[in-house]
Amino acid sequence: MRAFIIAIPALCGLMLPVASMAQAYDRGSSEVADSWIGHDSSELLVQWPVDSGFTTWEVSGTDETAYSYNFGTEAYSYNDTTWAPVGQVGNTLVMGSNTTHHEVAAQHHCTITFYANAKGIISRYEYDGVKCRPYVKSWGRPKNR
Repeated sequence: MRAFIIAIPALCGLMLPVASMAQAYDRGSSEVADSWIGHDSSELLVQWPVDSGFTTWEVSGTDETAYSYNFGTEAYSYNDTTWAPVGQVGNTLVMGSNTTHHEVAAQHHCTITFYANAKGIISRYEYDGVKCRPYVKSWGRPKNR
């Protein structure tokens, strides 16, 4: 029993660095997203991608428009073919192939939604996901006007 009591604080101590890394990860995403507050949503639409994973809608009950970006990878499949010798006829090596089909599921990395007021000015945002930082930082802060 005594070893179990000692093990719990030790395990908690191991978890603290992981928790602080996750907070630092989110802080970087938040700083970039914060920089968009007060900017016109048209700037965001010009700078951030709208070709895939982008949706927009009017928020019911408010005069807000939501601009949502969903980042991740789409599902895909591929075939893997391997060749191996299966026999020999005289001096000729006979090869056989084996093809394996692979299905890779879609992965959600991050969803970030900006909300703009009736004048088109971004007033707030929210995000969800464990891999937001690479996407948020790559499209970045508003460009200088």
